[in-house]
Amino acid sequence: MRRSSTRCVIRIPDAVWAPTRQYLLAVPVERMAYLLGHASVWTDPWGRTTTDILVRCAIPVPDNALTLQTSVRVDVDPALTGTVLRTCYEYALSLIDVHTHPFADRSVCFSGHDEANMRITHAEFSDAIPERPPIFPASLVLGRRSVAGIWRNPSSGSLENVDELRLLGRSENTLDLTH
Repeated sequence: MRRSSTRCVIRIPDAVWAPTRQYLLAVPVERMAYLLGHASVWTDPWGRTTTDILVRCAIPVPDNALTLQTSVRVDVDPALTGTVLRTCYEYALSLIDVHTHPFADRSVCFSGHDEANMRITHAEFSDAIPERPPIFPASLVLGRRSVAGIWRNPSSGSLENVDELRLLGRSENTLDLTH
């Protein structure tokens, strides 16, 4: 994925991230969760635009709500996804889907299937959800000791790397993202 002059920062409270990460990595097959948050867009003093998504809650997808679950692929029941999308629409929430690649350790990356799916689902989300207030789709893939992120830049319509993933707790930690 490419980088642009627009940055994307995802901030997740550690109280949300830690139990979600634990749930996702508890089994040797792929799992998934939805992270919902509020977005803001601001410009720094150098004219660089930053999209900032503050995650408010996580919805771990139960294994029985998956229509397919293997060590290399996961599909969510459309009824659950529909409910999550309605919630995003009604409450002006950005949506970050996160799934695992349980076989990855220090260097996780999105698969070709993941990228093809993101091109479709991120575009559908952006088309269905109002632009104001700012609402964005993003995706994270989690390995045992790594994470990668992609978001859809609304100005270009392209998938781009998430620039920072920050955990918020007593202090703020930035996780290293693999690209």
